[in-house]
Amino acid sequence: MKKIIFVLLLAACGFSGYGQTYQPITSKNKTYLETLKGVSYSYKQGIVTLKNNGNYALGTVSVIASSKVDSTLFGIALFEDGIEKGESVKAEVYFTTGRAKKVHEVPLKQVDQKNLVLSFDKATRAVK
Repeated sequence: MKKIIFVLLLAACGFSGYGQTYQPITSKNKTYLETLKGVSYSYKQGIVTLKNNGNYALGTVSVIASSKVDSTLFGIALFEDGIEKGESVKAEVYFTTGRAKKVHEVPLKQVDQKNLVLSFDKATRAVK
């Protein structure tokens, strides 16, 4: 009985798939991992909300977005003003598309948001 409920739960999760993919941190750098331990972010309608529940105040953090269906789409949310421990901040995602000299900004309404893949790109500790 438990196995049947578990399979049904997994199937329901697979069909309720509206939402973005949050890619885990793949770095093996221990300092980087410690810096981001306790730091999380969420995405909704072009805004990334970053929460710093970690052990360090952060200097610069960037979260990038790519698309599962459009290989030329790139988005970035920059947090350059620093984030203290326990603080939550928001930043708008800037989307571009194209290659080389034909890169141009993309309005949010043209972005297929359910196929976005988000991940940390950069994170530094604040200097005090």
